[in-house]
Amino acid sequence: MPNLCHLTNIQAMITRVGDVADNSPRRGSPSEVFSSDINNIHRSRNDAKKQKCSKWVAIVFGILAVLFCLSTIALAIVVGIKYNEDDKSSEPVIQRDDSGNVLFDWPQPSGSLFAHYKKASVASDHGLCSEIGRDVLIDGGNAVDSMIATLLCIGTVNPQSSGIGGGFVMTLYNASTGLCQSVNARETAPAAATEDMFVETPTDSVYGYRSIATPSELHGFWTVFNRFGSGKVTWARLFEPSIKLAHEGFPVSSNLAMVLSDKEKLIREEPTMREIFVNSKTNRVYEEGDVLRRERLAKTYELLANASDPVELFYKGGMAQTIAGEITDKGGLVNETDLADYETVINETPLVSTHLPGDYEMCGPPPPSSFVITQNIIQVMAQFYQDGKVDLNDPLVYHRLIETEKFAYGQRTKLGDVAFVESAKTLVDEMMTEEYTKKIAGLIKDTAQPLDYYGGDKKDMGDSENVRKAPDHGTSHVSIIDSQGNAISCTSTVNQILGSMRASGTLGIIWNDQMDDFSTPGQKNSFGYAPSETNFIKPGKRPMSSMSPTIIYNKNENRVEMVAGASGGSYIISSTAQTVIRTLLFNQTVKAAVDAPRFHNQYLPETTETEEAMPQHLRDVLTEKYGQNFTVVPRQKSVVQALQVVEGFIEGNSDFRRKTATYPAGY
Repeated sequence: MPNLCHLTNIQAMITRVGDVADNSPRRGSPSEVFSSDINNIHRSRNDAKKQKCSKWVAIVFGILAVLFCLSTIALAIVVGIKYNEDDKSSEPVIQRDDSGNVLFDWPQPSGSLFAHYKKASVASDHGLCSEIGRDVLIDGGNAVDSMIATLLCIGTVNPQSSGIGGGFVMTLYNASTGLCQSVNARETAPAAATEDMFVETPTDSVYGYRSIATPSELHGFWTVFNRFGSGKVTWARLFEPSIKLAHEGFPVSSNLAMVLSDKEKLIREEPTMREIFVNSKTNRVYEEGDVLRRERLAKTYELLANASDPVELFYKGGMAQTIAGEITDKGGLVNETDLADYETVINETPLVSTHLPGDYEMCGPPPPSSFVITQNIIQVMAQFYQDGKVDLNDPLVYHRLIETEKFAYGQRTKLGDVAFVESAKTLVDEMMTEEYTKKIAGLIKDTAQPLDYYGGDKKDMGDSENVRKAPDHGTSHVSIIDSQGNAISCTSTVNQILGSMRASGTLGIIWNDQMDDFSTPGQKNSFGYAPSETNFIKPGKRPMSSMSPTIIYNKNENRVEMVAGASGGSYIISSTAQTVIRTLLFNQTVKAAVDAPRFHNQYLPETTETEEAMPQHLRDVLTEKYGQNFTVVPRQKSVVQALQVVEGFIEGNSDFRRKTATYPAGY
């Protein structure tokens, strides 16, 4: 190898060499030879280094590959062992915190308003109507006055749910006396109705004039206005906002638009419905944001508002003749006699549940309301969680809830209008006792049991063509607390969405299809309830309903604690019960209680329906450890309206599940 001085001399020689022509034959200069040799030396060294480096790289990668293979095999062995362990165990894998507590992936709060008011509040299925009810309170009206104005508005802007073509059931708390009363303004079967009238034509109980029961809402409004109203606002004042809405129009909500789209075929086939809900400008059913006017209904409201006796006009006068003529001319049964004979029933001694924890009592109407079923679910759960200490991540809590629902709904098949069914009255009296509540709590085991265990009337319907299951429902609820501490919980309904799909061509009133709420031999009704002999049709009888208007109050302080109720067919019972349980027993806020995903088991069919938001791990535990089985839906079609008094303020929430701009209003 040349030394450094040698390399310097070579570089000097290179600079002195002249240029040589490209085509000159020559051997190359010494500098070129030396330069080439040096480059070759460097090149050979670099090649050697590269070869050496490549060799070590290959060795390193080879080692890493072997290690990767070994780690993969080891991981596979570990996973396999873990899988086999899990496969042998009945316990699903769930997440836990550092203290070992189970962690479930509960949904985030909804966007609904968590309302706080100092003096009074109204929660209904439409924010505009809640504000109308609040304004009546500001004008000096009480909770009863506010309820009438609110529901008149709901019947105008939410015609799919309720209106004066239907009926209502109400619970009232009087702060001055500390007593509860209930009002039964439920529709009645016409005098010509028979037990088997829908056996051959089941759909007649859902659509058409034969499905209409005697409308009762207006009769109930006038009755409670005269009996319980404040006397500080006029009857006409309660109609004014709805008359204006019907005349000038109101924006169609997303919920109403969805309903009209779903029912468009039926609407177009029926002239009385087409006139109301098909936009003459577009020849389409009204869409979200369109302005809908109801001119015929506005004129009807004006006549009723200005009548000295609106019940006389509607049930015995000119309107009665129009109503009866339109219905009977089209094959329906409601005639002038049915209208004239209708009476609202006031229960001076409603059902009162007296064995809640602390000083609380809970009241609601007797059957045909299902309050007795709702209160039983609440009372049985109270047996397990009386002290308010509950781990909401404990699956046993929800297993007990589902089992309680099975027992409670199992008894619903035995109920009927207590004015007609003595056995139903006896059953109600038993279910209201503390002894019955403790008995049911004692029967709840740590795993689900066969259906017969729950004591209901099991009806095997098979695959009969007469089995009908309609997913929709037309009901509204309003909860009110006024500045004097009076409270109203009122549920109004036309039964199915848009009732009978028939309206008065003269009056603009949409008629109920309440005859479907009765039982027919050999058929489930449209909410999936098996036929019940105690609920068979009889003239003048009121059909069973899931409506459960509930008020909870402190019996020693004469103070309302909570007002709750819901719409949603058979889901009314379970959704109202769970809202009260979460608020009263589990110490959640009223908003958290309403937002929470729900379980619904109505005894038949043999499955528990729950919402997608219910944590998957929780469902897994309930299935694998407790033997429950589930049907999962995006959202249950139950909509709760709830108010609670907390430290002198009224907190409220309107259920986010109904796609309408709704919120509690108050001041």
